[in-house]
Amino acid sequence: MRIYKNFAYFYVKGRYSRFSEKMAEILPTILEKFDAKPQKILDIACGEGTFAVEMAKRGFQIVGVDISREMLKFAKEKAKKENVNVKFICQDMRSLNFDEEFDLVTCWFDSLNYLLTLEDLEKAFAGVYRALKKGGLFIFDMNTKYGLAVGWTRYPCYIEQDTPDLFEIHCASYDFEKDIATLKITGFIKEGERWIRIDEEHKERGYTIREIRECLRKAGFKELACWGSIKDMSEPQPDTRRVFFVVQK
Repeated sequence: MRIYKNFAYFYVKGRYSRFSEKMAEILPTILEKFDAKPQKILDIACGEGTFAVEMAKRGFQIVGVDISREMLKFAKEKAKKENVNVKFICQDMRSLNFDEEFDLVTCWFDSLNYLLTLEDLEKAFAGVYRALKKGGLFIFDMNTKYGLAVGWTRYPCYIEQDTPDLFEIHCASYDFEKDIATLKITGFIKEGERWIRIDEEHKERGYTIREIRECLRKAGFKELACWGSIKDMSEPQPDTRRVFFVVQK
């Protein structure tokens, strides 16, 4: 899973952090709905740390985990800039290992879709279960098969970002036999008088809600909610592109 190596620079300079900002804003409403008052939070696939830093600013103890050392470098810089204490650790979500337990685990922005097999998804869920205190919550989102097959590929190639110092093109495809979406990213970053080219390929697997639920059941979780919209907390529909789960240990 050697991803987000060079793309990390696009991530921090672009608009990708908006999703994490939105989740930080809406999380208190979700916690209130389930009468949850977590103190210690684990954020898996924390990326450049936007969500973790926002939670730390709100007074939570938080640990951020990511497989990309490049992303964690930016996360640490962000926490330092905001003058908050966040512990960032480089770990693979398929093999989480913690001595401490958490009240809440989060995983945002379809990060779990990067796990391309049911076996890997089960490993991730099992690791989250181990990391949680009894009664703790796991809140996450995932792209649906529909979201990847239709949402990612509605335009074969398109310009994702175009600014004076940043240019990014996305080309997406979907393998209907394997349920794997492939996103090829070509970008250019201006540094001084020259432009640096970056190429990366990202793959996500589309899972059915039934498959996700079965993996959660095997890990031992109890489902509290499954939404097709985080805004109005409504049930998923056939054309739902992203689902949100709230489950409990």
